[in-house]
Amino acid sequence: MRKYVTVALCGVGLLVACQQKGPAPAQRKATTTGVRPADVSRAKISEVIQPAPQFIDHAVVGSKLGPDGLVSTENLSIPAGQPVYLTMILRESPAGLQTSAVWTTMDKKPLRTERKVMNGAKAATFGFKDPKVKPGRYRVVGYWGGNIAVEREFEIMGSGKAKRKKG
Repeated sequence: MRKYVTVALCGVGLLVACQQKGPAPAQRKATTTGVRPADVSRAKISEVIQPAPQFIDHAVVGSKLGPDGLVSTENLSIPAGQPVYLTMILRESPAGLQTSAVWTTMDKKPLRTERKVMNGAKAATFGFKDPKVKPGRYRVVGYWGGNIAVEREFEIMGSGKAKRKKG
């Protein structure tokens, strides 16, 4: 029994000895350096301190795919009724990476979103074809993970047939 009491007293003694000395955190005084922080809320910053990371090597938009499944020729003016493709060639493809493409109108109304799990692949091709889409300007945003990797604008051209007036 004496042994247990001795061990308990030693344990309490160690706890007391290990406690920090000095005032409690609420009692410490705040120190001031006399330097007022700068207000940069209205500052116009025009310098980029560090360049944004480059996730892709290059991207191509067009309406024709090559035998490798990649866009063969850049074409930003697509005839109506033809599919539009975005190919992104990645610099890195870490494990678990997902890429995606978001096709929108110029006023950012979404038309289609497609996502691909890369599994180490370094090229991704996304397609868009909708017969209801009218001739006009559109855009596609390609994502590397959750980061914007590329933004491209393209145009869907009219059929080119002139309508004749009935008369």
